Amino acid sequence: MDKEQKSLMVQKVDKSLLNAIYSCRDANKLFDLARHYGRFHWFNLTDRWSHTDLENYIFNLIEPRLPQFTPAKNRTTVTHVLSEGYDTGGHTPLCVNLIKEQKAHGDDVELIITRSATQSIIDELRNAQVPIKSTPATGVAQMLQLAQAFMQSKAVVLHINPDDIIACLATMIAERSGIPCYFVNHANIHFSYGPSQCSAILEITASSWLSSQKYRQPKAQSFLGIPASDIDVEALKKSETFETGIKDPYFISVGTPLKYRFGSSNDFPKLIEFLCGEMKQKLLLIGPGEHAALANLSADARKNLIVKGMVPREQTLALMANCKAYIDSFPEGGGTSVVNAMRLGLPIFGYRISEGMYGDEFLSQSLSDLQESLSHFIAYGADKQRLSDRVSFINSTMSVRACRERLLASIQGKNVPIPYDYSQFKMNLSYHHDQWKKNGELFIPPIISINN
Repeated sequence: MDKEQKSLMVQKVDKSLLNAIYSCRDANKLFDLARHYGRFHWFNLTDRWSHTDLENYIFNLIEPRLPQFTPAKNRTTVTHVLSEGYDTGGHTPLCVNLIKEQKAHGDDVELIITRSATQSIIDELRNAQVPIKSTPATGVAQMLQLAQAFMQSKAVVLHINPDDIIACLATMIAERSGIPCYFVNHANIHFSYGPSQCSAILEITASSWLSSQKYRQPKAQSFLGIPASDIDVEALKKSETFETGIKDPYFISVGTPLKYRFGSSNDFPKLIEFLCGEMKQKLLLIGPGEHAALANLSADARKNLIVKGMVPREQTLALMANCKAYIDSFPEGGGTSVVNAMRLGLPIFGYRISEGMYGDEFLSQSLSDLQESLSHFIAYGADKQRLSDRVSFINSTMSVRACRERLLASIQGKNVPIPYDYSQFKMNLSYHHDQWKKNGELFIPPIISINN
């Protein structure tokens, strides 16, 4: 499928879903169609980042049938809402670490899970004595449950999936009842329901801040950040929680399979061939597991590459603490893993032309530039002052305590600015969207018949 065919197919699917939504009068079916619409644009990185008119249309359609919602008096609880909680990726630890930090400081806080979470996530929060609620119902019943729960809240903080239209509608009920809601922009480069309905978007990076201004319609913005894990570096370096089988110093890269895009990009395999094959360096790759794209590597590259699937977070941090250097995943970057690598004082290398996170001077502008940077590091080592500066920056500005303080300031009505100078970073806000347009991938919702 070429670029023009892909564009025409996107328009066709978008139109088909919208026509189905606008002709539907059954609320539960309507919510399901809207979920498919959100997932289509989320998975495909189209040019549509939000659809406030659609959210308002659905809300106005159901509003006359809604019961009366009355906020409780003397509300003190900050309610976090998580669609799904996973043992992998950066979305869940941002939410969990922030809630645990609030609870540790005596804040009245709770978590509502709208879909599901792994048992380890639930156990972690329960061990921290965080109240957890769920909404086992679906459709209209779930929306009403969420809205009623929000009526007991001082403020609502959304960590929702981009397609969670039900949480978005419950948020709209809360906002119209005078309860402020805040959207944590995990959906940095994706379409998402909800940002424009909230009192403010809580941005996690400079690029997310700028992309919201360019592609969404925020009422206000406030900076939150990606909180670094609370790490005892020396203890992790002594940890023997995971047997790697690696005797030599090793590089490490951590990310979900999606971040490496093995199915559509050959860039990371090329780097593996250079680092492990040509330079004879060990690389521990955590997350993707074995993939067909790795089968064509040379014998030397395969010999020096250690591939792991998903590894528990504490073990991953221990492996990172004992590595030689960190290589950021690409073409999509690793968010939380990069912040933790900075906190650990690791040399960091990466290749993207898109982000504006924290200290993105480590990003090379091309694969050849990245190879040159790695060659220089292997020969001469790292700039220790730069590593020390990164650690100081994370400790002072991106600690979980600093992120909690910014969250509380936002709930008090302050618009917290970005606390660092990002003007020197090169940011292409449409980078991932442009890359998606070039490949042949297209997710079609299962309810769509593409031959019509």
